[in-house]
Amino acid sequence: MANLITGLDIAESVAKLVPVFGDVLEGVCGILRKTVQAAENARSARSECQALTEHTASITLAIFNEIGPASTLRGADFSRICDLRETIKIVDSRVQSLSKLGRLRYLVSRGRITAEVMELRSRVDNARIAFNIRSDISTMRLLTDLKMMQTRLMKSVDDIHEGQKTTHHMLRTILVEVRGRRTGDAYIEEAD
Repeated sequence: MANLITGLDIAESVAKLVPVFGDVLEGVCGILRKTVQAAENARSARSECQALTEHTASITLAIFNEIGPASTLRGADFSRICDLRETIKIVDSRVQSLSKLGRLRYLVSRGRITAEVMELRSRVDNARIAFNIRSDISTMRLLTDLKMMQTRLMKSVDDIHEGQKTTHHMLRTILVEVRGRRTGDAYIEEAD
């Protein structure tokens, strides 16, 4: 679960850099972080909560990795991301309620809980299929890919920042030149 938290932290920092849909992606990471915490603190349905949460977070990280830091996502991507967010909200709600379930209630409802978890896993798998993501990607590979993406994005942001500094410096130089010419013109007019 620690790897998932690390992956979510990286994905959230990457999402902040996505200009248009970053807030949606960042929101998904926040919901998943809350879900992971609930799964870790579950009393009686811990194994089901953790399995569902790990599956959901892994698929979501794979989707984020596939989307990448595209500056503009297509409308279909946005729609699928919103669908994924709604699925994750449902998973979160169910994990939250399962994590608070008492031992006796868990034993009585175990069959129903297992069926619900399977249905939610299927919904998450549908999101994976909608984004055409392979299912055999390991969490460690995802973390490595996300860290590389984060590094590239941070370098791009630094490059943009440096470009802005250079542009600012050039504009300032031009402004000083223009002011100097105006002052020189005014001096010539006075001399005539």
